[in-house]
Amino acid sequence: MNEYCETYIKISKDALIHNARFFKKDSQKKLIAVIKSNAYGHGLIEVGKILEPVSDLFAVASLDSAVSLRKVGIKIPILVLNPLASDYALVALEHDIMITVSSLAELKQFEQVIKDSESPLKLHLKIDSGMNRMGVKTSSEAKDIIEYNSQKLKIVGIYTHFHSADDEGLSKKQQKLFKDIYEALDTDFEYVHMCSTSAALNKWDLDFTTHVRIGLGLYGICESSDVKPVLSMYSKIMIKKQVLLNETVGYSARFKAREDTWIGVLPCGYSDGIIRANTGRKVYIDGYYCEIVGNVCMNSLMVKLPHQNVSCEVELIGPHISAIEIAKHLKTISYEVVTILPPHIKRIVE
Repeated sequence: MNEYCETYIKISKDALIHNARFFKKDSQKKLIAVIKSNAYGHGLIEVGKILEPVSDLFAVASLDSAVSLRKVGIKIPILVLNPLASDYALVALEHDIMITVSSLAELKQFEQVIKDSESPLKLHLKIDSGMNRMGVKTSSEAKDIIEYNSQKLKIVGIYTHFHSADDEGLSKKQQKLFKDIYEALDTDFEYVHMCSTSAALNKWDLDFTTHVRIGLGLYGICESSDVKPVLSMYSKIMIKKQVLLNETVGYSARFKAREDTWIGVLPCGYSDGIIRANTGRKVYIDGYYCEIVGNVCMNSLMVKLPHQNVSCEVELIGPHISAIEIAKHLKTISYEVVTILPPHIKRIVE
């Protein structure tokens, strides 16, 4: 963490809790809070501590993240979404962490590793309803896993994932595939989940599911007026410099002044998640939208100022510069804007 750097991130506790409660109320289901990838760049531990009282389960991408949550006292159930090497099954068991299984072969590998354990390893069965990434595709594959008789393994959940939640035809096809497999198993699961943020907002859930699995919506950076952005990012102008007519700024002389111009230099750059493609987009300073000029550097960037006397605080992401707007400038998705914000940036919960 950069304790002594002027670049920092603010996390709104109230917004995060508001968003979690919205999805629980809107779906009338229990909440799986997806806090993978350092909670979408918001801070794994910070977000975990805020959301534990209003969540029913945490979902993360890696066992490392799950263990980190346990080590700071997080008690609620945790599911690892990504495939897990069987060698680490005992670690998952030790910390009471659920893992995803996608094949019978994988199941048997887990069993071998934990064969001497006293308690069973808890698993969620992943159904591949069209994503073609992880999971089983047929009811016969799923039955083989469910019917595998082992006292060392306990399948407590089943789930799938929509790949095109904005497409009605494709989503209904996935609904049917998941429903057909689920009904063929005739098994009571503690956790049945299929809807991510977009799918939940588009109402693709089915009556028999127990949970919604919300990631992006928790952080308020989806296209919904019912949620509030959680993250804002700020830095400070450390140097103000006058650039004269026809002088250039930065690497490759990318910016050339058309008139005498004041620029501000900030102590952040692409090593802080503000990638080079941000050149040309705006930041917010003292009531002005100011352009990032010149190539963004590794640890610094330059902005064109309206005059010399603007205040020093700069909003990089926040109420005036949303992650969604930044994503449009970068020709990407809002997920990428926030998940690339590295852990070393100071995060302040307010």
